[in-house]
Amino acid sequence: MKTSFIEYIKRRSLTPRTISSFDRVIVIFLKWLEKEQMKVEQVSYRDILSFMKSCQKQVSQRTVQLYLNVIRHYYDHLIEENKIEINPVAGIKVQGVKRKALYHIFEPHELHAIYNSYQDETLKGKRNKIMLSLLVYQGVKTEELIKLEVQDVKLREGKIEIPGGAKSERRLLQLESHQVLEFYDYINNTRKEIMTNSGQKTDKLFVSIEGGDSLDSCMHRLMFWVRRKNKLVVNAKQLRASVIVKWLKMYNLRKVQYLAGHRYISSTESYQQSEMQGLTEEVNKFHPLG
Repeated sequence: MKTSFIEYIKRRSLTPRTISSFDRVIVIFLKWLEKEQMKVEQVSYRDILSFMKSCQKQVSQRTVQLYLNVIRHYYDHLIEENKIEINPVAGIKVQGVKRKALYHIFEPHELHAIYNSYQDETLKGKRNKIMLSLLVYQGVKTEELIKLEVQDVKLREGKIEIPGGAKSERRLLQLESHQVLEFYDYINNTRKEIMTNSGQKTDKLFVSIEGGDSLDSCMHRLMFWVRRKNKLVVNAKQLRASVIVKWLKMYNLRKVQYLAGHRYISSTESYQQSEMQGLTEEVNKFHPLG
């Protein structure tokens, strides 16, 4: 049964290191069941709590939480195999463990709607909409937007090259077909007019407009406008997470690592793990450990 579980998690394109850690946790759990003279299929909600309490004597709260997540996937596998009907781990969490905030992950059509909702035909509005398009379609970080130069846009190829940074790698990303036309208009018309009006000379793709319009403050105002239109939007990181989760459903882990600009595969895996646990769900009301 453990062997079939390993095959199950291998299908999710996890790294060998992660698969090995899953394997170790399941071995610990199965040994505990053997000691308690219980079968995997007979384990109840209360039995899981007993297992967690026994683990707390040896490992940290965070490690117990990690054990719990692996065992939850193990029982999801058993449900898929029609061995059981209910996951006994569902709804349990170790208290006192800080979690990354879970927020709504937008589906592709929702991201497209966010983009289409931004309507502003001023020079500033046209520039901002181009910036928003890179957030919702390419998952670009806000600090990467500021670094972009005109030469990074490859209109003939329909691609854009995103510069690397302290925590990200350079990558070449495909533009949506409508983005190619919009970038062409922005570079050849909107941007030139902004630069003429302000007297600027720069290779930067996105240029400031006179009157205290720094790109940093511009991004704050842009996200404020987006949040007013869609109450589910929290910040730009949420939009990036939505794009990465979309990619994970389309490509293998290594390709998503490249597209996201992640320096380490573990960064990409964290989005995959979140997707497996259900990013789009609200934080559940977990049973506390007594």
